[in-house]
Amino acid sequence: MGSNSLKPPIPCSQEPCGPAPEDPQGSGDRRLTPLSHQAQADLWRYIEHLEKWRQSVGYEIHDGLTQQITAALLFLESFNWEKPDRTALERCRAILEEALAESRRLIQGLNPKRLDEEGLAAALEEFLLVPSPSNAQVRLDIDNQLPPLPTWQRTTLFRFLQEAINNARKHSEATQIEVSVHAAERSIVATIHDNGIGFDPQSASLVSHGLRSLQHKAELLEAKLDIDSAPQQGTKLTLHFQVAVS
Repeated sequence: MGSNSLKPPIPCSQEPCGPAPEDPQGSGDRRLTPLSHQAQADLWRYIEHLEKWRQSVGYEIHDGLTQQITAALLFLESFNWEKPDRTALERCRAILEEALAESRRLIQGLNPKRLDEEGLAAALEEFLLVPSPSNAQVRLDIDNQLPPLPTWQRTTLFRFLQEAINNARKHSEATQIEVSVHAAERSIVATIHDNGIGFDPQSASLVSHGLRSLQHKAELLEAKLDIDSAPQQGTKLTLHFQVAVS
């Protein structure tokens, strides 16, 4: 179900606003205090964000983990047991190891404890310790004076950066990946820049370059996402969003 299908309920004009009247007879017929218009708007905004977050996780599982497991199964199905080929088995094993690393990355993204305890830079440094098939060097430039972010923004920003780094490692063939996060008044600007093979944003498939899930995370942040890339010119992602009031 897409977030566009979520529509806030229309308040009933026949119900009085404000606290529910007390029940002098003690009959137990107690009504909950109706939510204010602002509280209803905040609640439905949260539900929309939750729905988009679930879609984003679903895309990550489908575009990464599911495809890796499917590829491993295909190798096993094509394996000739009468004339064993060690190459096919080794390839299958490598794919399953990638799938295991991917599952650990997803779990870490769902429950980034270090993010809450020590901040964005520490959480990203811990993420970079997870083994990767890429040899690209990742350099972090995280502002030490970032404004306090609500939990949902902090976590979504971490997931965005985590996935952007992972995409660059997988697809760009880059040797250098630079990640920066800086504050500008009440807004955050994050960039991920690699020196890889790049692509044509006008013709590239969002799925093949892992960008669809990133766009969903940008929507979660109510952010503007710019994609600057060209063949053999590397790729630069720029994310800009306003800090929400806690």
